[in-house]
This record gives sequence, structure tokens and C-alpha cells, in this order.
Amino acid sequence: MVSRKRNRDIEEEEEEEETKSDFSIVQPASDDEFDVDISSALTGKRPRKDGLIESHPDNDDDIEEFIHDSISKRNIKGGTEMLKKIKSKGKSKGDTGGGSFQSMGLHPSLLRSLTLQGYRTPTPIQRASIPALLASPPRDLVGMARTGSGKTLAYMVPLVQRLGGRHAHTFGARAIILVPARELATQVVKVGKALVRGWTNDAAQHAGDDAEDSSNKKGESLRWSLIVGGEGLDEQFEMISNNPDIIIATPGRLLHLIVEMSLSLSSVQYVVFDEADRLFELGFATALTEILARLPTSRQTLLFSATLPKSLVEFAKAGLSDPKLVRLDAESKISSDLRMAFFSVKQAEKDASLLVLLRDVIKVPYGSAESSKEDDTESSGKHKKGKFKAKHPTHSAPHQTLVFAATKHHVEYLSALLTAAGYAVSALYGSLTQSARTYQMNQFLAQKTSILVVTDVAARGLDIPVLENVINYDFPVGARIFVHRVGRTARAGRKGWAWNLVAHGELPYLCDLQLFLGRPLITSAIPASATTSEEPYTQSLIFAPFPRDLMDSEVEYVRTLDESQNTLPTLRAVMGRGHAMYERSRGKASPASYRRAKELGRNGQEGVIHPVLTLTQDGDDGKEDTREMEEKRAAIVRAVNSFKPAETVFEVGTRGKAATANAALMKERRKALAKAVERAGNPGPSSSAVIDTDQGGDDGLGEGEDGDVEMADEEDIAAVFHVSNKKSNNFRDEDYYMSHYQKDAITEKGYSLTDGASSFAAQAQGAILDLAGDEDTIGARQRHQNKLSWDKKKKKFVKGGGIGSDNMKLLRTENGTQLPATYKSGRFDDWKKKARVSLPKIGEREMERRGTGAVRPGGKRWKHNKVTEAKPLDKLSKDYERKSRQLKKKEEGFAAEVGEARPKSPGKAKKIRSGGRFGGKSVGRVKTEIKTVDQIRKNRMVAERKKAKNARPSRKGRN
Repeated sequence: MVSRKRNRDIEEEEEEEETKSDFSIVQPASDDEFDVDISSALTGKRPRKDGLIESHPDNDDDIEEFIHDSISKRNIKGGTEMLKKIKSKGKSKGDTGGGSFQSMGLHPSLLRSLTLQGYRTPTPIQRASIPALLASPPRDLVGMARTGSGKTLAYMVPLVQRLGGRHAHTFGARAIILVPARELATQVVKVGKALVRGWTNDAAQHAGDDAEDSSNKKGESLRWSLIVGGEGLDEQFEMISNNPDIIIATPGRLLHLIVEMSLSLSSVQYVVFDEADRLFELGFATALTEILARLPTSRQTLLFSATLPKSLVEFAKAGLSDPKLVRLDAESKISSDLRMAFFSVKQAEKDASLLVLLRDVIKVPYGSAESSKEDDTESSGKHKKGKFKAKHPTHSAPHQTLVFAATKHHVEYLSALLTAAGYAVSALYGSLTQSARTYQMNQFLAQKTSILVVTDVAARGLDIPVLENVINYDFPVGARIFVHRVGRTARAGRKGWAWNLVAHGELPYLCDLQLFLGRPLITSAIPASATTSEEPYTQSLIFAPFPRDLMDSEVEYVRTLDESQNTLPTLRAVMGRGHAMYERSRGKASPASYRRAKELGRNGQEGVIHPVLTLTQDGDDGKEDTREMEEKRAAIVRAVNSFKPAETVFEVGTRGKAATANAALMKERRKALAKAVERAGNPGPSSSAVIDTDQGGDDGLGEGEDGDVEMADEEDIAAVFHVSNKKSNNFRDEDYYMSHYQKDAITEKGYSLTDGASSFAAQAQGAILDLAGDEDTIGARQRHQNKLSWDKKKKKFVKGGGIGSDNMKLLRTENGTQLPATYKSGRFDDWKKKARVSLPKIGEREMERRGTGAVRPGGKRWKHNKVTEAKPLDKLSKDYERKSRQLKKKEEGFAAEVGEARPKSPGKAKKIRSGGRFGGKSVGRVKTEIKTVDQIRKNRMVAERKKAKNARPSRKGRN
């Protein structure tokens, strides 16, 4: 009895354990570590807590977080195995552990693509941005890091991960990336396509899919669409009709397509503003406002740039909701590998200074673009049968130079000047066609040209791996533009030089840059280490002129070029008029910088030459000769400046004669001035009260005690700008003084959109005072809109204040034409009729690709299944009997095919063979394919008669 009871108890305990195991989360095995039993969720019972297993999530947010964590852990495990396979094959080394791409939970295919491209360790901006963007729920993000720090990968990697790496067959774009320049858009497309190359799909199969089908393991790759100005609209209509997943576009052309195609953006999940500070400036304001109004509110918005202010009030139009601010390298601002040199030049001698810089400092080799083309054709002919080589070289060339100019007129003149001087030059500016811009850029990337002269169109986002030197021919207005210009070099750990030509009118902007960077501006007390080491050029701003003898000889050389090249004087005159307009429209520097610039102008630099010239010379003998020559020249200049005549023009020729009235007057005047000087205690006019940078540590700009250049902070430089002539009046106590300026106020002003780089129109908007709208602002605005004003072009009164007819928003197209924001030309309707395409609605299944047959919006082919019976024969027709006989024969033939036979004699039936070679016909009735000579001649004569008959004119023509 006891044994039976014990056996019954054991059986009941085993049944209870089996029932409990059916409604619990099973401990995963080693192979299927993250398989979850969902039976407990279906039955509504809570699972038990067991070791590492957490309780079942209560709400949808917990379930989503649980699934997100499970997928992340699975990706980490798969990525580790993938990296081991790559390392075993010897292709590349992949880093694992904390802080690596593998620890971020990236998809194994995405991690493989990053590893094979050489991205082993994430940069600081990538390490801070990618996990935040992949977190659940999605959150808006604002990312700032200096140029060359990998911001493109920082938003592209999580974007590809979110989209699953494969194409979605429902119509509607899922992501939009807005960029300010066409070249930047092309580069972003290349980066994105390289990431999704080789993506393998590990998702669950859909119903009806074949389990053995290999196409299910590798889904269709993401579709990309490049929408920029300068390209044909028909091709871009076709891109949008092919249902791209990611649209990379410039704002103007994207808005044009949205209006033309009546395109809905309700399916967009992610919006990226690359170079956001440039996008939200005045030029793109109207287009961005219209695009943002069409985006859904549930989108995830990302803002990235190298210069973003801490206060994001200026970017409120982007629709950010509780954004996360990732702001790195705000103190360094520019790369620590960047070396800078500033040259004091005259505006009329800038072109000569540029030639000296290219020939004697950078040492760019001579060579024309035509010779490079010939070399390219010869090399292409030699290596035509060889293996494929890279389109662009990846090694650094020490002479590759990028020259920034103010306007396109400057670019045209400089390209003509440098070409006449014997250099291989490419030119690039905004009004060029897209094909011309692409060609010029490719020539420079392929090292067929050594110099690329550009406007600010190439100042952002371009990653040129062979670039070593950047020249600012026209000094930039505002610190933001300077950061982006010099950021084209010294990228990703490489070193580079930034050469700056500063005229007298551009000195205030140099002083603003000094405040922004917080570095000392050295003008006269140049440290001796600057002639032997490159370190001072990374820590300070060394400002000095070129040697005078070099400038004189180069100015004469430019004059000889003018005589040999007839177009240079004309282009220089056009550039001068364009520069005058540019000076009137550019922004203003701070008042303190203008005062500082005047002091720098009064403080001469006689006998000072830029030490970088001696640094770039090969031998020490040349350095000593140059230094001795400049010292002798400085001594002569000082002697000339110190010369003081003993008498004035009124006293010339009066010695030994009777003194005239004027001579006596000047004699008395001299005595009075001498007494005044003695009373004031002034040693002389030569020691004027100017700010000298070589007075030890009073202003923080000179040398330290050890001879090295000391870094100055923003407060010290700001104090130097406001130093009083009488030092005894400075009552500031350094221990207890609290400045009324915020510590990083100057830096934030440089990052702001309203700094000196803004146009005059943007600055004037804040200076408008509307007294009429103080009491009733809304009513005053309505009265202003209803007010009639005279339109000179339309010759009639229109409503509004001049912003288009009837207050319509105007957009400026790529060719400069102003059109209403809702303008629709109808070109898309014409293209739809021509291509026979109709777009499905957002969320519907996409159309099949063109070339696969006629398709409906749902993706199904047209198939005609309707069968209609023929009309009965008309008995009154002339050929009724003939047609009835033919119909009777067809019916008999059909009966013969199904095995029926027409009996010729009673009791016998001849079986007619159906099918086969002759289709049931007798051999005598089968037409032979071999023709005789007479048949061939007859057919030719018949064909000639038909041809002659068809060629005869009609009877109407004869009459």
C-alpha cells in the first residue's frame, strides 16, 4: 500500500511539473539562446521567476523593450562569430568588447561591412550617437563634432539598422536626408550603399515562401534616390516612382518634386539634417518650412553639423521634441593636426601672394590639364587588359591644394591666372551645371589637376583623401565658415595646412576668429621655434607679411601675364566689381574687433617676415641669408622712419639771411611745443600707446618664460581688447572679479546663425521697429496683408508687402528664377502619360519595375480572360456562301482533332490523324516550303507591282 501511494504521488508531481512547464518560460539552450515560449502570454498567466528569467512584461512598452534587448543580444552574439570568421580568413581585424561597433548590437551584416571597409573603432561622436539612436523608444538627437570626425557614419549606421537593411514593398519613402550641397549628397549616397552591400536577411519567412528558396536568405537591398538640382526631372520622376526607401536631396529640388508629383511624406520615419546650420540659414528657410509642414509629427529628427550652438532655439523649426544633445570637441573646435599660417597682404597684391604661396611654400608642380589627359589616355590604353584599379588614388599628395574664393568671378579669374602661370587647375562654383561640377571634381580627385579653386559650395562635408593644403584667398566672414573651410584637410588623423591671405579690410574677421579659437595672435614677437618646428602653428595664430623682394618680383610677373593673356585684365575688372558688391553684402564683425584691427594696423611690422617661409626652405644657408637680408632691410626702413628734418618748408633757404615772418613764426611755435612736451612728460611721439604683443605676460599674447607660446583663454583675449591706456585705472581684482559675459559667450556667438557670417538682410530683420503693431499686433498684421501696394512689373495694385503676388511664398530655383512655393508646371502629368505609370497611394503595394509588362498600381499584370462569341453571318452579304463553307471546314477540323470522324461509307470510318507535323492534312494539301524559279519570279513581280501601285499619287492629287 505504501509503495502504491508513493508511486501515485510521484506520478502526480511529474504531471504537475509537466503542466507548469507548459505555461512557463523555458530556460534557453545554448544554440537557441533567445527563443521564448509565448504560451504564457496567450493563456494570460504569469511565468515564474527563475534565475536570470525576468517576470513577463505587463504593458506594450515593456514588451517592446524586451524584444529590443533580445534582438540586441542576438546581434552581439552573431557579430562576435562573424568577426571570428573574418579574423580566421585573415581579411581584417575586428575589435570586440566595450566601446567597439560589436558591443553596440549592430546587425552582423552591417558589422561585417564596417569591418571590411576598415572601420574598427568608433569615433567619439559615433560612440555617443549610435547607441542613443538605436535605443527604444526612438528619440531626437542633435550631434556636433569637428569636421572629419565621422558624423556621416554616426547617423547612417543607425538609419540602416532601423530600416532593416532591405527594401520595403509598400509605397512611400521611409527616410529623408537633407543636405545643402550636391557634392555632399553624392558622397552620402556612396557611404550608404557601401554599408548595405552584402546584407543577408535573417528575418522569419512570410506565409507562402519556399523554405528552400535561397532568395529569402538575401532580401532586396535598400533603394536610394538622389534628388539634387541640375539633373533632369524625368529621371527623378522615375526614381520616386520606383519607391525608394531613402531619399537624399537638396531642399529646393525636393520641394519642387513634392509639389509637382503631389507627393505625400506621411510614411517618413526618419529625417536627417546634415550640416544643419547651413540648411537653416536664410537661403533654404522657405523650402525647409514647406517640407517640414508635410512631414509627420511622429518622425525621428536628427541634426548634425560641426558648428551647432548650445541653445537650439534657432532650430525650433525642425520640430525637435525633447532632443538629446551630443556636443563633442566644442573646446578644440578644429583638429589638433591642423597647422595654420596667416599672411598680411595688400588687396591689390593678393594674386601675387597666391603665386608666391604656391611656388615657394607649398611647391606645387607645374603641369597643364591637357598633358594630364594625354597621360591618362596612355595609361588607360596600357592597363586596359589588366585588373581593375581604383578610380581615385587613396595616398596623400603633398601638393594637392584647395583654394577658397569669395564669388564665382574670383574663381574664374584665379583659374585663368593659375592656368596662365602653368598650373593644372579645376574650378567649381554653384551656377555650373551638374555634369561640369562632377567632371571638375573628378579631375581633382584623380590627381589630374593639382589645384581646385572653389567657392563655399565645397566648404562642407566633402571628404577628399588626397588633400593636404587649403588656401583662403578671401578670408571667411564668421568663424563657422572658417571651421568648415579648414576642415577639408587634417581629417581622420592626417595632417594638413591652412594658409590664409588677410588684407587690411579683413583684419576684423581675423580678430573675431582669435576670440572664437581662444589662441594668441602673434604679430611681432615671433618665437624662434617657429622657424624650426611646426608646433607653434597648431597653438597660435602667427600673422606676418611676405618678404618684399618676393612680392615685387611676383607683381612684375603678373604684369607680364597680363600682357601675354588678353583675358586676364577683363576677368580682373569683373572680379573687382564682384568684390565691391561682396563687401557691401557681407556681414559685420564685432565692434571690439574693429578697434583691435585699427591698433594692429598702426602697429607696423617693419623687418618682420613670416617664419613659415624659412621653415619650408631646404637648407640652413638659405634661411640665414634670408634672415640677414630682412634684418638689413628692416634697419634701412627704421632709419628712414626715424628721419626728422631740422626745418620746415617755411624755413628752407633762410639760413644766413634775414628771417622771414613765416620762419620766425615756426621758430616760436617749435619752442612752445617743446615746453608742452616737457610738462606732459611724454618721451616722444614714437612711443604711442598701442597694444604690443611682445610685453611679457601682461596681455597673454607673448612668449612665456621658457620661450614657448602660451595658450590664451577667451577671458584674457577679451580683456586685451578692452585695455585702457592708463594702467592705473584698472580696478579689476583677479581673485574676486566676475565678468558680465558668460564664460563661453564668444564661442556660442561664433556657432550661432546670427554671427558675422549672416547676410545684411538677416541682420536687418532684427533692427525693424514697427510702432503701428504695438497695441494690436494681430490686427496690424492683418491690415498690412490687406493693404494694396503698387507692383511695378505687373503695373497694378496687389495685396501684401511685396512677397510675391497676394503674399505668396516665393522660392528661388537653381537657375535663379523666383516661383511661388505651390507652383506646378504639369511636367509630371505629361511624364505619367508618356511612361504609362500611375503612382499608388502611401501604404499600398508598390508597382513592379518597368520592363516586366503592363502593371496596375497594385502590382498585378493585365490579363485578358474575356471571350466573346462571333456575330452570326449576314445572309444578304455577297460572300455569305464562301464564309459559311470556311466555317463548316473549321468545324469539321475541330471534330477531327477530338477523334471524331466523318463516315464516307456505312460501317467504316476513316480516322484522321490529329496534331503532328501537318496538323491532320493529307500530303497533297500540305504546302511545300521549297519554291521553284518561276514562283520566285512571280512573287518578285507581284511585289514590284504593289510597290509601284502604292507609290502612285492619289486621284485627288491628280486633280
